[in-house]
Amino acid sequence: MKDIKKILFSFIIFFIIFGVISSKTTIKNSNKKQEPKLSSTLLNVHIVPHTHDDVGWLKTVDEYYSGTNMSISFTGVQYVLDNAVSCLLQNPERKFIYVEIAFFQRWWNEQTPTMQNLVKGLVESGQLEFINGGYCMNDEATTYYDDIIDQMTVGHQFLWENFGVMPKIGWHIDPFGHSSTQAAIFGAMGFDAFIVGRIDYQDIGIRLQDKQMEFMWRSSKSNPDDQIFTSVLRAMYCTPNGFDFENGDDPIQDDPNLFGYNVEQRASAFVEIANEYATHFRSNNVLIPFGCDFQYLNANMYFKNIDKLIEHINASPEKYGLNLIYSTPSIYIDAVNKAGLTWNVKTDDFFPYADDAFSYWTGYFVSRPALKGYVRQNNALLHMVEQMLVTSSSFLTQTQSSQLIQDIMVMRQAMGVAQHHDAVSGTEKQEVADDYAERLSIGNAASLETINTVIGKLLTSSSKSKNAATPNLSFCPLLNQSICPATNPLSEGSNVPVIFYNSLSWTRYEHVRVPIPVSNVSVSSTDGPIPSQVINYNSSYILEFYALVSPLGYSTYVISPVKGEENERPAEQVYETIVTKENTANPIVFENKYISAQFNPNDGSLISITNVTSGATLNIQQEYVWYQSSDGNYDSTQCSGAYIFRPNEDYAFKYNNITPIVTVAQGPISSSIRIFWSDIMVQTFRLYTESEHLEVEEIIGPIDISDNLGKEVVSRYTTDLSTDNTWYSDSNGMEMQKRITNYRPSWNYTVVQPTSGNYVPVNAITYIQDTSKNLQFTVLTDRSRSSASLRSGQLDVMMHRRTLMDDGRGVGQPMNESTQIITTSKLIFHDISEVAQSHYRPTALGLAHPLYPMFTSTQQSSSQWNNQYTGIYSPVDDQQVPTGIKIQTLQWLDDQANSVLLRIENIYQIDDQDKDDPKTISVDISSIFTNLSIASITEMNLTGVQKITNINRLNWNTVDNFKPSPKSSSPNSNVYSVSPMQIRTFVITFN
Repeated sequence: MKDIKKILFSFIIFFIIFGVISSKTTIKNSNKKQEPKLSSTLLNVHIVPHTHDDVGWLKTVDEYYSGTNMSISFTGVQYVLDNAVSCLLQNPERKFIYVEIAFFQRWWNEQTPTMQNLVKGLVESGQLEFINGGYCMNDEATTYYDDIIDQMTVGHQFLWENFGVMPKIGWHIDPFGHSSTQAAIFGAMGFDAFIVGRIDYQDIGIRLQDKQMEFMWRSSKSNPDDQIFTSVLRAMYCTPNGFDFENGDDPIQDDPNLFGYNVEQRASAFVEIANEYATHFRSNNVLIPFGCDFQYLNANMYFKNIDKLIEHINASPEKYGLNLIYSTPSIYIDAVNKAGLTWNVKTDDFFPYADDAFSYWTGYFVSRPALKGYVRQNNALLHMVEQMLVTSSSFLTQTQSSQLIQDIMVMRQAMGVAQHHDAVSGTEKQEVADDYAERLSIGNAASLETINTVIGKLLTSSSKSKNAATPNLSFCPLLNQSICPATNPLSEGSNVPVIFYNSLSWTRYEHVRVPIPVSNVSVSSTDGPIPSQVINYNSSYILEFYALVSPLGYSTYVISPVKGEENERPAEQVYETIVTKENTANPIVFENKYISAQFNPNDGSLISITNVTSGATLNIQQEYVWYQSSDGNYDSTQCSGAYIFRPNEDYAFKYNNITPIVTVAQGPISSSIRIFWSDIMVQTFRLYTESEHLEVEEIIGPIDISDNLGKEVVSRYTTDLSTDNTWYSDSNGMEMQKRITNYRPSWNYTVVQPTSGNYVPVNAITYIQDTSKNLQFTVLTDRSRSSASLRSGQLDVMMHRRTLMDDGRGVGQPMNESTQIITTSKLIFHDISEVAQSHYRPTALGLAHPLYPMFTSTQQSSSQWNNQYTGIYSPVDDQQVPTGIKIQTLQWLDDQANSVLLRIENIYQIDDQDKDDPKTISVDISSIFTNLSIASITEMNLTGVQKITNINRLNWNTVDNFKPSPKSSSPNSNVYSVSPMQIRTFVITFN
């Protein structure tokens, strides 16, 4: 504490001195960007001072910023920024980079106008540079692409509005592996390069030897123009050993009158390090980071010693052969680019990641699955609310719109924080995970309040509802647990209108499920009564029916209790019966016009799936297995924990060893079979009458550890497909990645961990294919998980995990979370040739963005309700949104200027396995909206802060002579072409 007080006191004195300087004079004198002098004959050593500030990990984001709980971690980001800025102002040669805008925004808002102007001067002069610029440094394995783009946008918007700058370098030096989608997203933002820290120990060993630490990463086959130059740090992101002045390494003493004079010895030691670094890189430039987690709390100590090191070595170039400069990643990348070298091309990703032979960081793909599910749910909610605010703007006053937009920033920022690589990844302490969930809950509540206001305005928007009371809406956040208090008025004789919102860009006719307190109800749409069915789950009733909802709009369905003597639905119409031993002769069969599924009558397990259209049948067995988490007593001390999945042995045990209770419900809307394996494992298969997939709902956990064994629970699908040791997984919900068991495309892989070394992240989609039969089996997930294919025809999906030991990677806690999750997957069996156009992508997006229900109650009949309120709302002309196009983002930028951020996405990808590759799709943006007139359209980079025509990325030479096509827009037309997997971003203004 004494040290902190000294730092603060020094800063206050310094601030008083500089406070007398006119802000205009300061900026005028500082705005010349000073480029360091590079040498053509010496090795240029780019010293990059930086701090890596986790947005939560061992402490919460607030604790890290404020500096509280120093006993956990001696950190305080506000003091880091105070002192780093102070040191930059003392010496114009110094440089510093900053990354995490979630912290910088807080600090910035606390500063006086005088200090803000001083900082602007530092940014203009290039002394302070923002790198990456996202709200956080997001994880790359467990994040959904929506969320990556959103959190980067929040950070970039702040930087553009306050400094007029757009970062040019991706700086992901701490995430645990790197995804193809992340690289493509950075390319689409206009970044010149991507600097990474962690890659597999085998991979980096070969790259160091072959001088392949830098290369062109062409990660998207669909969008090769988004390739990005990539540089791997030599030894991670911390200061080289011996020069961490803030944490006890000897300071540099250059006064010969001191007995501790050591500058020559320290200079020689640094030269040796720099020359070793240089042996692994091809240009005469090498980047050496100075800093680490939350460093520069004592910035003066760091900068003063670096000053001495630079001055001494540069004074004797003939002796040391180095040119040391204060630098930044962008200065370094520019220097490497000017070398004019030709670079190799990488097309695969960096998963899975291992830092040694026994340590594959594949556990965090599944750690804290409840938090992962909550993040995904709030992603859908955020996008829905942002859409509503734009399309309903004509029904809201300017004041209402402005206030609601500010309210939604709570959710945007909470979601931005949740994408941090120690947040949604599940690698934080338990109390920090709780903090992330609480922040999301606060954002969730703000979003629901906004929905209440907006939908209320839309319901009363017509002339017929001029004198009608605005309905107060209720929501059912525990709908997946069959709990919905919003329908309780049915038991009191009231009707319950349910408004379903569709946040996707196409009309959806989908099955919906609503818990109700009584068994006998009817359902009416605006056109009259519709078919429905009720299932009895242990005296809890679930109402099922189909809802038809327009894109970015809603439809209303009124649920009414059947009154009088018939208030109990006839028993034969309340579906679910226990399967008894007398029913065991034949398989249980569910069938509709698309698929047929057979189940074992003894234990309810899945036997086969038949594609009715093609006639192909898939023999399949689904079972739950578990791996015993390593406790460090099996041929290595490495334990399984929050980060690392390491089984004690490669054998998987059966998770359920009892004969389950099986119940079946078959009705006109759906057929379902429930398998009660135990109180902590309930499985339900459902087949809907109009669906081309089989749905699986699973209740898993809390995982039993009464035997003192940690467990990693896997759902294993074993089929009769011949898959040639190959399977596929998506990258952050976007492009599919080809995986081959025990194989890496980039190097000759040595197998050490045959189980954990084959698990890869899954955000939405994973599948296996039999190319000889032209057949594919696909699993869609509702949250981030992991998958592997350890044998031909087999697909493993890890569902949940609970470990009893810490894995030694810093979090200091075992992954011992006693949560129960309720999760939904979809199984699709189909021809390979039909994959892109009609199967897994639209269905996966429907799972990620489900129809969202909102409830109210009334004494009015269905017809009276619909006569008084606007029961259907459709702001988008679905005839003008071509098949395959998704309105990715619709978000207010400035309601005063009527400017909106619009992103449109082609959801299909170019794939070697498809017989017919998807084509580029054209969209007339001016015709999409039915109630909004567009005045102007300007195409922007992916984060929406820079005009696409102003992006001038560096050109790089590659071994295959690939040349990206120039970025261009459509200056004289509102029609834009969107290529496969492309997201185009626009700022549009409304009349």
